[in-house]
Amino acid sequence: MDGRLIGIRLLANDRPGSDPNAKQQILLGLSDALSVLAGRMRSQGDKALKITLLAVSAEKIAQRAWDLNSSKNSHFQRDSQILAEEIKAFAKDVAEAATRAGEQALLGREVANAIEAHALDIATLARDIEVLPDAAAVRSRLRPLSVTLSTLPERLKANAATIQDVNGIAALAIGLAESGERLAAGGPAAHKEAVAVCRDLRNFAETATAVSLEMTRGAALAVKAISDMAERTVGLSRGNTEAHVPLTAHARMMDLVRAPPQAGKIWEPATPKIDTTKVPPVSIVWGTTPVGKN
Repeated sequence: MDGRLIGIRLLANDRPGSDPNAKQQILLGLSDALSVLAGRMRSQGDKALKITLLAVSAEKIAQRAWDLNSSKNSHFQRDSQILAEEIKAFAKDVAEAATRAGEQALLGREVANAIEAHALDIATLARDIEVLPDAAAVRSRLRPLSVTLSTLPERLKANAATIQDVNGIAALAIGLAESGERLAAGGPAAHKEAVAVCRDLRNFAETATAVSLEMTRGAALAVKAISDMAERTVGLSRGNTEAHVPLTAHARMMDLVRAPPQAGKIWEPATPKIDTTKVPPVSIVWGTTPVGKN
């Protein structure tokens, strides 16, 4: 769904204010809009995760390139060509994955922050919805969130640094393909090329993992923030008016002052301590000294 349509759908006065279901329909429309955005961020996370999985594959291929140095001379050329074909196919997969990950990518962490900034709006709406006179009043309360949702896809596009990182992964893929071709060519320097391919693959794995995990984490944070708000919105449409007011930093600090966390316990052995007050008395029997002992 286009971001502009989200705002239009929420702000459009398409139902009479006196309709008893009008408030509910507005909230359901907001929930739908949030679900669409969550789906987009979830898809973005999946695309980034694909690059992470390719980085894992790169490590395995790198080990095979290193193992080429221990191959018998009669098999080295054959094994090199097989590996070179695999690297070529791998580089193509990387280039395609990087392109998909960079298309319409949003800044996940910033999306999460933008949504969470409206948590108090939803909490206040939950508190006041019963006394709001009509759907127009609900719509007015939701206007700031609606504006955020409608402008977010354009305002929080991935910045130049993120796009550069993704393009860097694609560039590394091109370099891997070229390394594979040099390895397949054989010649006196073939063993050195095998070592170089191993190094390039591991460098790719390290770089790709760092970039893709950051994108995956950002997308996951956004999905959680959006899904939490969608859940509260659905609950509100069903009559659950519990406020769920988010705690401020000051409130969290005051909670810690009132109920500080328990101090860490010193390790104690598993054997229970003996309560000396409950030890039964010992009966001592006096007898004669055994024969032969002084």
